[in-house]
Formats: sequence, structure tokens, C-alpha cells
Amino acid sequence: MKKEKILITGSSGYIGSCLSNYLRYKKNFYYLDAKRPSRWNKRQNKNFIKCNLLNLKKLKKIIQKINPSIVIHLAAQSTVNEKIDKNNYELNNVKATKNLLIAMNEFGIKKLIFSSTASVYDKCSLPIKEKHKIKPISNYGISKYSAEKIIKKSTKISYVILRFFNVSGCINKPLIGEFHNPETHLIPISVYKALNKKMINIFGSNYLTKDGTCVRDYVHIKDICSAIYNSIIYIGKKKSIILNIGNGKGVSNKQVVNNLNNFFDYEIPINFLQKRKGDQPVLVCNIEKAKKFLDWKPKNSSIKKILSDEIRWSKFLIHGKIKRRFLNVQK
Repeated sequence: MKKEKILITGSSGYIGSCLSNYLRYKKNFYYLDAKRPSRWNKRQNKNFIKCNLLNLKKLKKIIQKINPSIVIHLAAQSTVNEKIDKNNYELNNVKATKNLLIAMNEFGIKKLIFSSTASVYDKCSLPIKEKHKIKPISNYGISKYSAEKIIKKSTKISYVILRFFNVSGCINKPLIGEFHNPETHLIPISVYKALNKKMINIFGSNYLTKDGTCVRDYVHIKDICSAIYNSIIYIGKKKSIILNIGNGKGVSNKQVVNNLNNFFDYEIPINFLQKRKGDQPVLVCNIEKAKKFLDWKPKNSSIKKILSDEIRWSKFLIHGKIKRRFLNVQK
């Protein structure tokens, strides 16, 4: 394929860091983020531009200079945490998207791949299809759906909106995984605690699920990257589209811990906490549409593979004495 110019926003984040290395030989990438790339992500040392999307004047200059054929918009305030000010979501997820579209429209950039979320869906029949009712209950989900609506109203843009479910795991060469600081996601927190022989906190034990804990659809970061790559091939050739990207299978919080026990010679204790506001009981997606239109399917998303990779990544951080903060840590 011809190496067309592609701009990735939010390139220093988890998905952006993995994507830039996963597709390193396939395209001519430019990387944009308000934060510099992590120390283990040397790939982005070339073609990295530091810019906050809220700085429209600077953003316009960058778009004009690079003149990318496609923008992959990953930049976002991504934590589902109601303690985070609603205005942060509004600025980083809605206003930033508006600015990006303004800059793209001004300089004739017509293709956008947007990372959205499963959090936009209402409580509905399972597995969730793209046509199911939209009714986000968290500020994060509300802001992401607002961004979706802005994109869909932009008549000059061809788009692929990817609604990611629970992204997990790491890539191998170089080794890059999830690194939020503070970390709030169950799998990296659980692996960290298991390695340190600490109790694992689980929010809620009386949901209307088989074991009373939340059920989630975990999808490996490699499968996310391949879905984005297939979206690059798809976009512009056919009509704009919205797609679920997940594994299509659910794993409960308790099942995550039970599977994690298989990697250790001791049983990891669980401490059940009160339900967390904004958490849906079950989020599992139907991925038939992505299979059909992107010619894509998850190949790395078994919970065993995800946990195995997360253990390797967590050990790498521990051995490198790279400190992380965790919001769900039993003291």
C-alpha cells in the first residue's frame, strides 16, 4: 500500500502507543499529543508534535503543515470516574473533537477514524448491536456520544466510529501495555495485586448476573490495532459507519480473578465493595457488523491471553522500578 500520511491524536496514550508500533511499517504516521511519548515508546521520537487539541490556532497550523489524508482521533479523557469534573470530559472529549473537525474542514481533510466507547449504550438486550438504544449513564459515555453526534453532523467528513469495549493486554516488540496514572481498570490492578499478594477489590456483588459481579467484554489491544488498520483500508471507499469492537464474549469481574488464580500458586482474596456509580451490570457486544465490513475478527482476546500478557507487562514495570498509582488498592 502507498504510505499515505496519517495523523494520530492521543498518540502517547495506551492505544496510541501500541498502534504506532503495531503499524510502524505500514504507513507514514505523525503523532500528536499534549504529553510526550512514554520512555518505552521510542517509535514516536520521529514525527511527534506536542499540542493540546484545545489550542485551535496551533492545531490548524499542524493540520495545514502535515496535510494528512486520514486522522485517527484517539485523544480523550477516558476514565469512567464520576469524581472527575464533568467539565474535563466536556473539554477533552467534546470541545477537542469540535476543534479537530474545524481544522480538518478548513484544510480539506475528509477522513476520520474515531475511538468511541461501549459506555454510550443503554441497558439493553445482549449482545449489544450498534442499532441498540443509546443512553449513556456516565459523564465519560455522555461526552463520547456528544462527540459522535458532532462527527455525524459534519457533512464533509467520511468517518469510521469504533465503539471499543474493554481494551486490555500489551504488544510485544517493543513491550508496551496499559499505563494510566492513576490506574482504575480491573485487569491491570488485579494483576498488580496478585503479583504483590494483596487483596483485590471488586465493586458490587449483587448485580443481576450469574455470580453477582459486573460482566465485561475484554478485547486485546492487538485486536484493537488490527481493527483500526482495517478501518484505514475501509474508510473513503464505502459509506461512513459505526462499529462495535470487542470480543463478543463476556467475562465477570469474579471470573477475571478466578482465571488469574491459575497463574499463581496461591489463591487471591477478594474484597467486595459498594457498587460504583456509572457502571453497567453487563456490557457485551455483537461484532458481526465489524466482521462483515472490516473483514476483522478478534484473534488474541481470550481472557487467558490477556492476563498472561498483563502479567508480563506488570513485571516489566516492577523490574524497571516504574511506579504507578492505583485507585482501587487494598491497603
